[in-house]
Amino acid sequence: MKKLTTAMIALPLALFSAAALAGDAAAGAAKAESCMDCHAGEDFEGLSLEEIANAIRGALAGNVKHPPGLDEIAEGDVDDVAAYFYAEAGGQ
Repeated sequence: MKKLTTAMIALPLALFSAAALAGDAAAGAAKAESCMDCHAGEDFEGLSLEEIANAIRGALAGNVKHPPGLDEIAEGDVDDVAAYFYAEAGGQ
């Protein structure tokens, strides 16, 4: 019984912690305006939030081939932009 109680308390805390670490999709919408010239949410369907963030980071670092236009995205914006595209792609 003690394990069940612990699990029931820990699960919402773990989910809240993950949400707290995730980016802000609303803030990401404004930051992703230049991205939306070429990308839409469906471009990211099936990808996890982490995969989208890693793809953006890879493009910023020059590790992923990407056309010019990333000048407006700073490293600190990546989680917000990823959260925006994740939500647009139907992610929760």
